[in-house]
Amino acid sequence: MDSNCYQQIEIFISGRQLKDLDYFSKSDPFVIVYIKTNNQWIKIGNTETIQNNLNPNFKKTFQLDYVFETVQPIRFEVRDDDGSNSELIGQVETTIGTLFGARNQTSILELGQRGGKLIIRCDKIQEGNEFMIMKWSGIKLMNTDGWFDKSDPFLRFYRQREDSTYIQTYESEVVMDNLNPLWKTFEIQGVKLAISNDKKIKIECWDWEKSGKHQFIGELLTTIPELQQTREYQLTNPKHKNPGKLRLEQFSTYIRPSFQDYIRGGLQLNLMTAIDFTGSNGAPHQPGSLHFRSPNGLNQYQLAINAVGEILLAYDYDKMVPCFGFGANLNYPTMRSTQVSHCFPLSGDPNQLNAFELQGIANLYNYALANVTFSGPTYFGPIISEALRQIYAQQQTEQNIYTILLILTDGIIHDMEQTKQLIVNSARLPLSIIIIGVGNENFSMMEELDGDQGLFSGNRRAERDLVQFVPFRNFGGNQVNLARHVLAEIPEQIVKYHQLIGKKPNAPLIVDINQLGMTMANQQMRQQESQQQYVPPNIQPQIQQPNIQPNMQPPFQPPPYQQQMQSQIPGYSSQFQQQNQPYPPPTQQGYPYQQPINQSYQQGRASEQINPSNFMQQQYGQPNLNNRQSCNLQQAPYQQQPQGQMQNSQIPNHQYPPISQSQAYGQIKNPME
Repeated sequence: MDSNCYQQIEIFISGRQLKDLDYFSKSDPFVIVYIKTNNQWIKIGNTETIQNNLNPNFKKTFQLDYVFETVQPIRFEVRDDDGSNSELIGQVETTIGTLFGARNQTSILELGQRGGKLIIRCDKIQEGNEFMIMKWSGIKLMNTDGWFDKSDPFLRFYRQREDSTYIQTYESEVVMDNLNPLWKTFEIQGVKLAISNDKKIKIECWDWEKSGKHQFIGELLTTIPELQQTREYQLTNPKHKNPGKLRLEQFSTYIRPSFQDYIRGGLQLNLMTAIDFTGSNGAPHQPGSLHFRSPNGLNQYQLAINAVGEILLAYDYDKMVPCFGFGANLNYPTMRSTQVSHCFPLSGDPNQLNAFELQGIANLYNYALANVTFSGPTYFGPIISEALRQIYAQQQTEQNIYTILLILTDGIIHDMEQTKQLIVNSARLPLSIIIIGVGNENFSMMEELDGDQGLFSGNRRAERDLVQFVPFRNFGGNQVNLARHVLAEIPEQIVKYHQLIGKKPNAPLIVDINQLGMTMANQQMRQQESQQQYVPPNIQPQIQQPNIQPNMQPPFQPPPYQQQMQSQIPGYSSQFQQQNQPYPPPTQQGYPYQQPINQSYQQGRASEQINPSNFMQQQYGQPNLNNRQSCNLQQAPYQQQPQGQMQNSQIPNHQYPPISQSQAYGQIKNPME
């Protein structure tokens, strides 16, 4: 595509004269932004909430792809935040082309019915890895609040555009009642202040007013070279001779490595999948089930795995994907449970956790559907803990691996507080969590875990954002748009993790192509060796074994997690662990999802002797094709949902119990204990 027709742009949002919906104060506005794709409105994010302000300037900006020859509808929805609920102030629809094509790239949009106005400003995104760290203070600032009060100053920073106009790119916090304020240190990308050394940077100082009619104190113009040399600046105000001074208390620059730098340095992405098998998905043999496998196409779980896995596996050297399920009773020939399991290998074999590429994941998914009974409730904690255990094992061997846990679920979870605690504790570990919501459930809990505005566990805030949530329904089956939205934050999360722990990219490995020995004979030999090396056990024919339940243990049992990584992660404990309660908690024993497995069904499954390694060969006489496009597998045998199965939304949110699995899988130690 012609670079002149395609451009990444950044939009800045402000409101003016917004409608006041509060009786005893002013509205607390925020803006939700949607774009229209395939005739569906897709939420791309929302701004922060600004309290008691009818003329807000939002700090959160949005980066969009502008394509000249395409109509790209966009919608802005302004709402009043009332805590648990929000009221609509007004909304407006336009196109990205209209916004970018407006004079000075500034649009004033009417919200309708006296809802007020929305001001949208656009600018091209400039590439740059240089970041600036600054800390400012004020000296004898002008008092605009009269004899009995003092100014409440804050700063606004503006970048000079190519047409010499200015666009606001940053706003500081307000320091109340202080004429000699000290603002917090902040970090900003260099090109957000100036695209070159000769461009001006404008800094304005304002006195905050509750009404939104802020009072101007003064301004200054500077450049990046001047910031590097000068520390004190005189403010100017045409109505006052001496409005005060600003002092640059701290200034430094650094080059932030990019995602590509870490990949070139040998970073490997390790995909791990976890699939929801709770009863709220519906019995898999019924067409209305989220797990129903139609001969005419893939279900939402399969489409989501294909969309995300296709991209992430390109950065995974061995293409081996640990695959787990949760929320089901197990009926595998070698692994059975009379109670729900919240973390089990899809293969039914704790010694074979991995699938090879997308086809291997599809095989294990179908095999799991044939050998589990949908149950509940939905716990994320055991799955995240298993990911942490694998990360711990990788760190013991000093592998340069970053794990991306893909959780596919249909809605409500029942260990929210414990899940938040695990996520907050994992900020300094090489982990990102992608949650894809399948179906039409309420995903408000998932949106909270996303943490774009900060995720809290008690009084502790996550040091970085490591969760990305998207609902599958927003993309109308469009796998390209789904993958693009799901993976948009992953590069930034990876960079911020390495920045947090102070790790720079490794030097790129220089490969001498003359030493590769790539003659025709060597190429054939290497190809044969590669095929032998990467073919996993779960797609090779195996000799059928008698249906004996061995006393299996997980292949890796690390020492207690807190002994090795206490300096990195605060300890994790739960009320049930402290009381040594059995799992599941006694209060849950009467639920239908814990009824014993039907003995006749067990005998029937034992006689079938289905093995994941040659599952498709046994059932349909088809070879295991290592083909990413051949994931549309036919219907496999199923187990009906137990009678009276409760929906997830009906199950109480019980206190999180200690993690334990079926006897065949053994006890999994919670690494956060």
